[in-house]
Amino acid sequence: MRAIRLSAFFSAPSPPHSLGVFRMGVSLVLLAQAWTLSGHVQEILGDRGLTPWSITAPLSSPWVPRLGAWVPLAREWGLSARDCIHGLTSVYALSLVALLLGWRTRLAAGVAWLTHAVLMNSGPLFTYGVEVFAHISLFYCVVMPVGAAFSLDVRAGRVSDAPSAAATLSRRVLQLHLCMVYVSSGVEKALGLPWQDGSAVWDAVMQPQFSRFDLTWLAHQPWVSKAATWGTLIVEVGYGAFIWPRRTRAFWVLLTLGLHAGIALFMGLWLFSGIMAVLTFAAFGWELIAPKRRVPESALS
Repeated sequence: MRAIRLSAFFSAPSPPHSLGVFRMGVSLVLLAQAWTLSGHVQEILGDRGLTPWSITAPLSSPWVPRLGAWVPLAREWGLSARDCIHGLTSVYALSLVALLLGWRTRLAAGVAWLTHAVLMNSGPLFTYGVEVFAHISLFYCVVMPVGAAFSLDVRAGRVSDAPSAAATLSRRVLQLHLCMVYVSSGVEKALGLPWQDGSAVWDAVMQPQFSRFDLTWLAHQPWVSKAATWGTLIVEVGYGAFIWPRRTRAFWVLLTLGLHAGIALFMGLWLFSGIMAVLTFAAFGWELIAPKRRVPESALS
């Protein structure tokens, strides 16, 4: 009986709409990032920018292409480094638009994933958490049926939006991955003294690069920063236990979204918070507000 339940947990057909939400959310966050950085790509990626290629080359992976290695070849065709940067970023942005619309979804996701890898490897000093989760999310868009809902591919009849075992397995992988991410992050934090004594949030918001508001008043109300610190630990460590039961799922989704809203508002990490909120909402939150759809008997056979 347990084996049957476990098999159904991973393979019983379910609608793919949460994966469509995941695809669109990731695309929108990355398009927003591309828009905010559009006026600075030459400074970030160019040889005469903030970090010359002589500095970034040793930090780059030798197994992933980078702009600095392509430019000498491109110059033989009359293309400058600026042309290469502009061309690569344009292809990346266009692939994200196609992914958002669900047009040739798997191809668009593959192009976005590959170009994103080149961009990350070309500017390693400018990558942080959002880039890692963006790259993982784009890979998931390549291998998961994210184009089976809310897409032009469905409208054109290239894919079906019928419930499938692939949609269920994909969502379970995403859910389990998030549980490992949050729980491991929470446990790692809990081992640090600033998180144990409740000063971690105070330390973070007092750093100039993260300071968005005058929060010096927290020095006179230390219980606020302590509550925020320990509350963060509770949300992350408890994620794997309380996000699954139906009685606590909605509450924990709201807590997680609130956590990322706070990070975005008070630390300015909008893109990181955005992609993490998309992941949790698509994996666990969408089904709480989506209309119930009856699975056809034919899909169960």
